[in-house]
Amino acid sequence: MRFGLSFLLALLATACHTAAAPAPSKPEPPPAVCPSLAENPERIAVPEPIAGEVHEIFDLPDEPILWAPAPSDPDRDQYRAALLAKVGSEAGLSQHALLERARDVMTGSSGYREIDNVNVILDGKAGAVRPIDCLEWRLFQRQARRYPMVEHPTEFGAYILRGNGRVKVYFSGADRVGGKLRGEVKERVLADLGRGFQPVAHLHNHPFLFDRVPGDRMWTTEETKNNYEGGVAPSLTDVQAYRAMHEHFGLQGAWVTNGLDTAHFTAAEFDVLSARE
Repeated sequence: MRFGLSFLLALLATACHTAAAPAPSKPEPPPAVCPSLAENPERIAVPEPIAGEVHEIFDLPDEPILWAPAPSDPDRDQYRAALLAKVGSEAGLSQHALLERARDVMTGSSGYREIDNVNVILDGKAGAVRPIDCLEWRLFQRQARRYPMVEHPTEFGAYILRGNGRVKVYFSGADRVGGKLRGEVKERVLADLGRGFQPVAHLHNHPFLFDRVPGDRMWTTEETKNNYEGGVAPSLTDVQAYRAMHEHFGLQGAWVTNGLDTAHFTAAEFDVLSARE
């Protein structure tokens, strides 16, 4: 009888132990492909548009895949290969190398104060630099398909809002290096904020600028002709705009991408960064 009871208790203990230790779950695999943007989104009309100017609205379900690192795809591979042909090495495409190069070029130039924000990132005082995520990549790709980023660099900007289980993006782009904030777009953004959306971030890109000649469409000067950019430090003008948007409607963050990596800045870091006075 004593043997039987001991055997039964041992059997129960083994069964309980087995039930309490399920097989470990496999980690969630990275996305095979990023969600696509609508091909024909709603557009916002503006008076006297400049060359190539568009303002588009994208509405997507707020899913984790949007914020996951973007996987490789043919457009990204082609873009990276084109950059490597110009820069010469993977190491040269790292943000550390790009920012250090920009700092070397700008030291002693008339735009010397622009180095402030480069140093803030290099010194780890503000900004989290990470690989571009799916939403950022699709927006970058949207503009790159309009104008090839290596051969004909341009910039885009986008307000990114979240709320009600949705992500709304107000995307603006044109055929130029630089951007313009339109009141017609901001009015739509403010209307969505009144409907429960949150102003998560403003995103824009800093393209690589190769083969520069003073006076060209890339705003090149004698001092900047050897700077092929691609760094994700915001300019003094960028930070001035961020501060104004934070004060006006509570912008929570700002993101700067080069199509490979993106720097994320919180609203609290806007005052750590330098702005145009």
